[in-house]
Amino acid sequence: MNPIEAQAALDSMAEARRELARSGPKYPLWRHAAFAAVMAALVLGQGFGQPWSLLLMVFPMAAVAWLVTDDRKRYGVFVNGYRKGRTLPVTLTLVVLMLGAMGAEIYARSYGLGLLVKFGIAGFAFVVALAMSLWWTRVYDRELLKGA
Repeated sequence: MNPIEAQAALDSMAEARRELARSGPKYPLWRHAAFAAVMAALVLGQGFGQPWSLLLMVFPMAAVAWLVTDDRKRYGVFVNGYRKGRTLPVTLTLVVLMLGAMGAEIYARSYGLGLLVKFGIAGFAFVVALAMSLWWTRVYDRELLKGA
């Protein structure tokens, strides 16, 4: 392959990424909310002892499997959020915030704090995960449009 062919191949890849950003899936708000509900359930599960914490783990795992299947069926693709690129700082921020919320749930469980506190922490996790999902999608689309 000569340099001109190599550059043409790179340009073709960049254009394919831009086309994916323009015509790819435009996730509705319910899809972002479903992701946020998964994260909130994972967080909430930390606030309870057995068997509730196990039950609150089953729902998110089943929901993730459903979301992957639904995305592939509905949009033809599932975009994994754990990827290198400009979205990585967004993903890492989400992980840190969710770990902090899980720590707060463990604290609430350890000190016998009430359900209102536990559901408040999970509600906070839901709002944060929803905002981060929307932000992640914007960053991802921008990255594709720029051909990074």
